[in-house]
Amino acid sequence: MKKTTIVGFAMAAILASCTQPEAPTSHAGVYSLDKVNWNYDGKDNESSATDGTTQFKIYTAESYFYIVENKDSAVSFGVGSYTQKDANNMEEVNIFNTTTLDTAATVKLAITKNEKGYNQKIDALVINGKKWSSSEDYTKLESAGTSDLDGVWHQTKSINVTGQDSVVNTYNEYKVYHAGHFMWAARAVTDTTTNVMANHIGKGGFTLSNGTLTEDLTFSSNRKWVGKYNIPVTFNGPDEFTQTISDTVNKVTSIKTYKRISK
Repeated sequence: MKKTTIVGFAMAAILASCTQPEAPTSHAGVYSLDKVNWNYDGKDNESSATDGTTQFKIYTAESYFYIVENKDSAVSFGVGSYTQKDANNMEEVNIFNTTTLDTAATVKLAITKNEKGYNQKIDALVINGKKWSSSEDYTKLESAGTSDLDGVWHQTKSINVTGQDSVVNTYNEYKVYHAGHFMWAARAVTDTTTNVMANHIGKGGFTLSNGTLTEDLTFSSNRKWVGKYNIPVTFNGPDEFTQTISDTVNKVTSIKTYKRISK
């Protein structure tokens, strides 16, 4: 009887292990959009990198961050957290995006990985009272190490210093650093008289060494900003840093502080 009981427990353990759900796989990485097909209000549409649509997406271990410039030069971005339910299903929770701003929203994605990268499908959303769905193909970009900056950050203070004068001009800006890549996105007032808002985005590679952040901005919605920048940074603990950029032409020093949202 005792032997039978032991065998019974052993068989139960084996069966239990066989029925355990597959452990979620990490989706962390840097991705470039190849093509997107979407349906809005019953009409099919398609955009691709070859026709002028630029879109990048970075997943850290717990957050997502995307930037988009459409072929008509319209700019958008979004940032939030995500949960990998299993190898093929994910939920993204919005922190901020240029369509719904900071409205809380959860989006379910079906993920299929392939040799190049992955495909994501969103079955159904309601935007402005109309149904929207999409299928997006991405290529995974090469990774290059880790750094103390890896994660998602939100600007908490921005000061411009000209001579003896300083002006606080804090605005809504996010940055992400991951595996040697970085992206930033901002929504700010461009005309204080009319309070017109504008979106700005950028992406490139970076290194961090001995208190100097080198950002090689290879893409930006403002082409004049593309270039390499050596930026002194100071960490105020593991979850806050301050960067200083000196514009020697206009003689303005920009001092920005960022707080970590997530790693």
